Amino acid sequence: MSNFFINGNEVFVELETEVSNVPLELKGTLPEWLQGSLIRNGPIDVAVNGKPLNHWFDGLAMLHAFNIENKRIGYSNRFLRTAAYNQVFEKGSIDYLGFASDPCHSLFQKFKTFFSETPVLHNANINVAKIADSYIALTEIPLPVKFDVKTLETLGVFNYEDHLPKDKCWESAHPHFNPVSKEVINYLIEYGLKSYYTVYQIDPLSSERQILSKTLVKSPSYMHSFSITENYIVLAEYPFLVKPLEFLISSVPFIRNFEWKEKLGTNFLVISRKTGAIKGEYKGDSFFAFHHANARETELGLSLDIVTYKDASIIDELSDYGNFKPITNLPKLERFHISFNSPHIEKETLLDFAVEFPRINEAWDGKDNQFLYLIDPKDWEEEGAAIYKFDLKSKKLSEWKEKGCFPGEALFVANPKGEKEDEGVVLSVIFDKRDHSSFLLVLEAETFKEIARAETPHFIPTGLHGQFF
Repeated sequence: MSNFFINGNEVFVELETEVSNVPLELKGTLPEWLQGSLIRNGPIDVAVNGKPLNHWFDGLAMLHAFNIENKRIGYSNRFLRTAAYNQVFEKGSIDYLGFASDPCHSLFQKFKTFFSETPVLHNANINVAKIADSYIALTEIPLPVKFDVKTLETLGVFNYEDHLPKDKCWESAHPHFNPVSKEVINYLIEYGLKSYYTVYQIDPLSSERQILSKTLVKSPSYMHSFSITENYIVLAEYPFLVKPLEFLISSVPFIRNFEWKEKLGTNFLVISRKTGAIKGEYKGDSFFAFHHANARETELGLSLDIVTYKDASIIDELSDYGNFKPITNLPKLERFHISFNSPHIEKETLLDFAVEFPRINEAWDGKDNQFLYLIDPKDWEEEGAAIYKFDLKSKKLSEWKEKGCFPGEALFVANPKGEKEDEGVVLSVIFDKRDHSSFLLVLEAETFKEIARAETPHFIPTGLHGQFF
């Protein structure tokens, strides 16, 4: 943690230190096949003159890389050099556009910002991906930001080569990647006098978004992620809705324009991947979610596994989550059954205690997977929190837990020669509250036993998502 002065302003940064390819001491043994880089993304907390950020999601984007080669690990971390970064480190200000922050205070400024053609390096602090030959950091407020996968150096805006909106829209930071065809599927929401859900596909080695479906919507929902199967795309429209013109005429940041409409319930919009037509809309009870775990096709229709919250109040509770504040709106894992012959949804609870950040073997995306990897998001007490492996068939639950330790997202990496769904390792960046340190944990996925760990040269704040390249 650092405190310093810029332009007479006192600036606090949760983690200022940047390092490059520092060799880590490895305890245990890595499998020979594990070669590549785990890249993690997430927000770094900042404050100016004692004024904190409005939300954890508005922290400065920082990338963390664990480069694994020949059973050795090198660690690097680096801020993305974005407009938000420049505001903090050049001007000593946290007055930048974000999830719950908006520097524009007048109607004229809002119109000017909304219709500006100047590309802005937004604070891409949610996820990372590879599209065409570019490694990019993702956020929900475009544009994506390119970075060098070896040095983590920021390379500028990633420009899609098409005529779809590149900014002035919202875009999911959870695209789906087909490991066989190498296609990318994602969606964006166009806001305006007419608003649309636009689902698109990107072919291998291309940066052109091709429209699969475009659906007119009066009051768009805030949907952080979505599901796909072989034949369908599913958007879950939670009753957390916005009237698009509010973005221009209101004086509140992006997410504060959305309202919870409990009585409307949740609408599941099922879209054909082949034709782009709406297969149907199916109604369920009201709930909110950030993360879909997976979906599969069934004899009657579809089933989806989603980590759910009772309502959208979790967004307010997460304002200080990175500072280890407990949450009360606890999530659970539920399965939603869609029958194409009925307009109504049936659901069942799979795990009735708090879990989050679901990950799977990506080869099973959209298929009837057996295993799910999750973490405990709630317990900031000294006991520590757990990483879970959940068998969806047998309902067996395995866990890793160590006193005082709090895991980040548990990412499954498949053995390239493996035949079983859980043949591989699970990687998680752990914060050890006992001595304010962090380490990379490596679990053998089948047994869910620790096989290695490597401590980093400094603690790593609570992050969001990552990928193994």
